[in-house]
Amino acid sequence: MLMSVAGIARNAGMYPELAGARVLVTGVQASRGVDLVRAFGDHGCRLVLQIPEISPEIDALLSHVAQTALDIHVHHDPIDEAEDAVRFSQSAAKYFGGLDIVVNLIALDTGDLNGATSLEDLEDLISERFQAAARTTGVAANRMGLTWTHGSVLNILRVPEARTGGEAAVIGIARTALTALTRGEAQKWAEQSVRINAVAPRAILGSGLADDDCVRSEPDMAALALYLASHDGEGLTGMVFEAEGTASAY
Repeated sequence: MLMSVAGIARNAGMYPELAGARVLVTGVQASRGVDLVRAFGDHGCRLVLQIPEISPEIDALLSHVAQTALDIHVHHDPIDEAEDAVRFSQSAAKYFGGLDIVVNLIALDTGDLNGATSLEDLEDLISERFQAAARTTGVAANRMGLTWTHGSVLNILRVPEARTGGEAAVIGIARTALTALTRGEAQKWAEQSVRINAVAPRAILGSGLADDDCVRSEPDMAALALYLASHDGEGLTGMVFEAEGTASAY
């Protein structure tokens, strides 16, 4: 039986098998991904980080990770476009001769989608926002498959908490798109033992789920990412975990 997310977080320890793992994390900012990057660094991983931000908080993060990670490469250029994502992913894989773990942090502001005049327009815009993560997932999974790497890809959608029914509907559409991407890629790469999972915010207003049912904090998110990348998570693919609170916002 699958352990609850809160159970994973409570029981999280060190995963020795992750030492030296080649990890790519995209979309890191001071408001998202800090605990996740620190967690992989503390495991002695080799990191390629895409951080489209320069700030004192990011400087502090990199100073800490430089002392714990086995190696680190940092890129500040944005990869919003699909082709940029392809080139960046290919370059990232070359640093260490491949990738074992990929985490894509996808930020979506529902307010930016208010210009859509139809449901079809809205779906197209959301798919466009997912293009970079989708291309990164495809390139990384392909490289893992070619090198017989039993790798892990985790796509994490971050959206501000819904304040209206319309925003909840947008989040629901985004979640559906991410679910389709996750399950499609998971099926595609299953024979190569490449695991594709995701975390998406809840698509309803208000609270109602028990702690064991949701990723609720940045440390929870980091614990889940480590678990899925470890030997303990080798049987899990095509899953979409739910997030709320600080774990779903940015």
